[in-house]
Amino acid sequence: MEDGYEEGMVTGVVFVDLSAAYDTVNHRRLLSKILETTRDTRLTELIERMLENRHFFVDLGGKKSRWRRLRNGLPQGSVLAPLLFNIYTNDQPKSADTRRFIYADDLGIGAQATDFKVVEDRLSNALAELTPYYEENHLRANPSKTQVCAFHLRNREAKRQLKVSWSGTSLEHCEHPVYLGVTLDRCLSFKTHTEKTKCKVNARNNIIRKLTGTTWGANPQTLKSTALALCYSAAEYACPV
Repeated sequence: MEDGYEEGMVTGVVFVDLSAAYDTVNHRRLLSKILETTRDTRLTELIERMLENRHFFVDLGGKKSRWRRLRNGLPQGSVLAPLLFNIYTNDQPKSADTRRFIYADDLGIGAQATDFKVVEDRLSNALAELTPYYEENHLRANPSKTQVCAFHLRNREAKRQLKVSWSGTSLEHCEHPVYLGVTLDRCLSFKTHTEKTKCKVNARNNIIRKLTGTTWGANPQTLKSTALALCYSAAEYACPV
């Protein structure tokens, strides 16, 4: 994007949304891709043991359903889940006219050109190539929640929206998309992200302040640990950006 700024170009990015991404991962396809990637049968068998024989039931109002077996999906909250999803989608089609930014189910597709229309066409074509891939791999694309944003320094065209469609649905143009917890903007000033972080930290500071009574409050060590966990973690996130 910064190179585009220097060269007077427009960078368009589509932030792809998948419905229940982790829950729709097909185990057989995943294991096949792991074996193809690692060539390690023992590792593949270990992951297979982790995924198989996972059962669940629903308890609603004291009434329990019968046990069901999970035949698809990754264990949510597991540290391995994002890595396994990366392997699962590593073979998705790529276009020479676009660049992809991906971590687990957070996918951004970028295209750069001097003309808005060229950027729109490249992004629409890249999404069209993704559709059959998602269908083949049992992933459900969600065009209604997929967003697109334009990054450039052309102030006269600051309100210009990218017109990109996917599977017959016009994508929402978002001026401040959030990617991996970072709020972006057209000029990458990060002003909106800074304001959000400020509000988040202030809210958490106010909570901690309620615990600082001199006679009944928490001890200093507890307050320090709480501040590090709640405030510093939020303030320092994405600081290198």
